[in-house]
Amino acid sequence: MKFLLTFLIFFIPLLAKSNLPISFEENGLYGFKNKSGKVIIKPQYQHVMDFTKESVSFVVSDNKWVCIDTKNKILLETFVYDNGPDYYSEKLARFVENGKFGFFDSHCKKQIPASYDFVFPFVNGFSIVCNGCKLQPEDEHSRIVGGKYGAINKTGKLVIPIQYEQIDSIDAKKKTANVTNNKTKITINFK
Repeated sequence: MKFLLTFLIFFIPLLAKSNLPISFEENGLYGFKNKSGKVIIKPQYQHVMDFTKESVSFVVSDNKWVCIDTKNKILLETFVYDNGPDYYSEKLARFVENGKFGFFDSHCKKQIPASYDFVFPFVNGFSIVCNGCKLQPEDEHSRIVGGKYGAINKTGKLVIPIQYEQIDSIDAKKKTANVTNNKTKITINFK
């Protein structure tokens, strides 16, 4: 019985993955076929990644990385990091909507609405966010300039108000942050 249970735990995910669409290329564009070879998403993308176990894929459409489902519905536009879709940090990644940033999960479901001019990846349960800041291109990368900074938790609740020139660090255990306010470095407490 133990062997059967172990076998099923490892075998069922393999079956699920084998039913996911498979990418193919035609005339420089990519699409997807089912395992029988029937085209289910015609070639239309500049680049594609394999479908995940959550049945989503990241594809390049009109020079933007977007997340699609197996029915070819665009779920969101991802923030581009290192020439690809943003990476997950603490099970959340960044997306862009109407020029604002928010967070999504591995199913490409929006978890924290896009309401900030920039957000940093989550670290120890917190993300530093800013409004009034801008991405400034610098060689092949960009840096964030200007604006006011605060922090949110993983539910999207603002735990440090967006009023600081900079947030240098957050101590999740002590619930303190080292911030810069009026060009002076101070330590603040938060809930």
